[in-house]
Amino acid sequence: MIEHVLVVNACQTGVKEVSWVAAADSACPGPRAYPGSALRSTAACAALAVAATLSTLGTLAGPGAAPAPAADGAVAADPDDRPTVRGLPRPDGAYRFVSFPDFLNQDVGDVTGASHWRKGDPAGTNAAYEKSLDHVLDDVASHRPEAFLVAGDLVEGEWGKDETGADPFGPHRTTPQRKQALKEAARIYYGDWLRRVTDHGLRAYPAVGDHEIGDDPWKPRGDAQERAWIRFKANHTWLWKRQLVKHTYDAVRSAPGDDLRRVGGVSSPDRGQASDTAYAVRLDPNLLLVTVDVFRPTSSGVSVSLDPDQHAWLSTVLRRAKKQQVPWVVVQGHVPVLGPVRTRFSSGLTYDGNDLWTLLRKHDVDAYLCGEVHDHTVIRRKGVAQMCHGGLFYRGESSYVLGQVTETKLMLETRYLQGTPQWTGTKLWSTEGGNGPQRVDYDRPSRVVGTYVLKRDPERPARSTRLKQARGISGVRPGR
Repeated sequence: MIEHVLVVNACQTGVKEVSWVAAADSACPGPRAYPGSALRSTAACAALAVAATLSTLGTLAGPGAAPAPAADGAVAADPDDRPTVRGLPRPDGAYRFVSFPDFLNQDVGDVTGASHWRKGDPAGTNAAYEKSLDHVLDDVASHRPEAFLVAGDLVEGEWGKDETGADPFGPHRTTPQRKQALKEAARIYYGDWLRRVTDHGLRAYPAVGDHEIGDDPWKPRGDAQERAWIRFKANHTWLWKRQLVKHTYDAVRSAPGDDLRRVGGVSSPDRGQASDTAYAVRLDPNLLLVTVDVFRPTSSGVSVSLDPDQHAWLSTVLRRAKKQQVPWVVVQGHVPVLGPVRTRFSSGLTYDGNDLWTLLRKHDVDAYLCGEVHDHTVIRRKGVAQMCHGGLFYRGESSYVLGQVTETKLMLETRYLQGTPQWTGTKLWSTEGGNGPQRVDYDRPSRVVGTYVLKRDPERPARSTRLKQARGISGVRPGR
């Protein structure tokens, strides 16, 4: 029996609305509006109608059928133009977390407390920024999450240099001076980052991103001064990572034990370059979170891959979780392992090789959460759902995922906050010359732009999950 009928209101000026009419389905998604300016021809209208129909076939095919991917032309490139969809219910007793990669991907902090700051030097933040950050974090905290996941790029991180000449973190002509300036910048920026998060009652679980090690590239290029700084950061990734752990890993370091069979237990590699940065934590009886560090120092720079010690540790953790029948296993890392994915104002780093993907698939990981690309794409392959998500706060495009976990469901709701950046005039000061406007304003609540639900049968001895729901941006793959 056909349970849904697709209704497309179209004309020569563009498709105005694609909506559903349900025969008997209270969970049916509401209208999805597409801006008429995006589609100006009858052919484009027809193409969208076909794409929308194709994306529907999975829900018409019966229980457990996954929606077919729609053409990417059905998705607005600008996140502001993406339609709102119906949010997910809030089950009693569900464990809640928020995943917000690339928050902030910018250096925002009060540098007036830096060791070499002088009166008249830039402040590094302002009242408008702090008000907007409060607004975004208030929105996150309103869901009362028990964990705040950030899969890398908490900061801009181009430290140990200063292209503006202000030098509030000290001189940077020699390697010892660069090291000290790096540590001073980390103290200020990570300190303010964690303060904001904890002031909103959030418990942070970060991962290493490229900006935590000075941002790519790591192979020398440019003039002599630029090449010297790139060589410095490539040779000191350990120092960058040490600052992240020192200033933001409070929740990981305060774990009560190392037994992952118990809530609160934490495990890390015994050795290797990721022994401090990679970790697994049992957040709930129904949820194991594993955080990987995908940035491995090499003789020629940095490889986006796992080191052998971390690979062995990860394999052991995932194998044991599978044996212990942990209901849901979620891994977070900074970069995508599957493609294609949408990118927005990003260098588009991806994982080198397929060994990480092989481990995720082999050990039946349910979801891999990543950032880097500043846009949203869900790909589910061989039972593993990769969700790339997040957005750039300073561009007025903040986005996060609210996760809810029960014994039988993993529910992922993508929420978007639209802000207004003021690009006129000077940029907000930072060591690389500024990487955001002097002001960005957020004053609206988040709205739901995607939902994704996985369901499992606890009575079956073997792990078996199926896609229960995929709506909005979470249900539309990029064009192949």
